[in-house]
Amino acid sequence: MLLRPLLLCILLCVAFAKSVFGQALPPGITLPPGMTMHRFQAGEPDASGWMLATSTEGAFSVRMPIKFNDFTIDESNPSAPTLRLFSVGATSQEKIKFVATRVVYRKGAESAQFFFSRAEKGEGLTALERVTPRRIGERRAVDHVLKRASDVAYQRTILLETDLLMMIIESPRSLDATAQQFVAPFFDSLTTSAK
Repeated sequence: MLLRPLLLCILLCVAFAKSVFGQALPPGITLPPGMTMHRFQAGEPDASGWMLATSTEGAFSVRMPIKFNDFTIDESNPSAPTLRLFSVGATSQEKIKFVATRVVYRKGAESAQFFFSRAEKGEGLTALERVTPRRIGERRAVDHVLKRASDVAYQRTILLETDLLMMIIESPRSLDATAQQFVAPFFDSLTTSAK
């Protein structure tokens, strides 16, 4: 099933990113093969206290309330559905995580449409509480709310022409009310440009 490799790739990307979001990469650490770390602890707060987080190679930007890291992962496995992931993300001291990732597929629009149709149905997501179809301008999108005993996640998936853009806020369940305050400002801040 194609969904499993995609989810595994994104989970690995997020798992590694969690270890370096919010801190400088320690001297001597080796990045996983295919990963390029562009910036650490980037961003300067504007008058609102939020920072513009622009992906170096992903042709998108979002706003985050804390400094962020910016990286790219190239997938070397020719049978994987993903070709490349462009991500920006951060983790607060309270363990609230912000991640935006543009997923580029080997089969382009065909794969993007396939995975987006799965997202519209909420397939492959555990602890799914709510699925909400949306329109972001002319683009189709879908929001998910996932709640587990220990944590909660708010996700938005946007269908671009040949890619998907995924935005996630995840927090400990005890900080759900705080995380909810970040959802609209984070999700609504997305801008994309031609790659």
